[in-house]
Amino acid sequence: MSAFVTTMRFEEHLDSNRLALRTLRFRDFWFFCKLIGNKQVRRYLGGPVAWQQRLFRFMQYQSSPDHIGVWVVRLAKGNRPIGLVELGPHKDGTDYEISYQFYPTSWGKGYADEALQVVISHALRDAGLTRIIAETQSANLASCRVLRKLGLVEVQRLQRFGTEQIIFATT
Repeated sequence: MSAFVTTMRFEEHLDSNRLALRTLRFRDFWFFCKLIGNKQVRRYLGGPVAWQQRLFRFMQYQSSPDHIGVWVVRLAKGNRPIGLVELGPHKDGTDYEISYQFYPTSWGKGYADEALQVVISHALRDAGLTRIIAETQSANLASCRVLRKLGLVEVQRLQRFGTEQIIFATT
């Protein structure tokens, strides 16, 4: 990783009209465990994470260095957590990848679009990134729609994790 990446720092608080994004805290543990253990949420992400692995995963996210952003997405009204957005180095070693997971009760309401737009705008405007990618299974039609709606374009298809993946990128 270059010095540029390791010196990068993301904001701890990001807001939109309906959402408040805050960095992951210890108080988010049970929310995190329920989210990554949800079969619907994890359908295209390798399945629910086993109970034995959830604390380890949480601690990995919790201890992320400054150049990796992990935000809990909450409804601005009521402060209820509905999702998680992560921005960090992609497997390719050159790009930053945005990824996200939201509770099924929040699907279809534009929350993912809104949260991702806030993070992408921050990363491109304030954090100095010039491009952000997202990788999703081609079978995940809802995620593909979200990414296209945000203006990301398909740049590559490849086989990974035993299925076809699409790489989308900001333009």
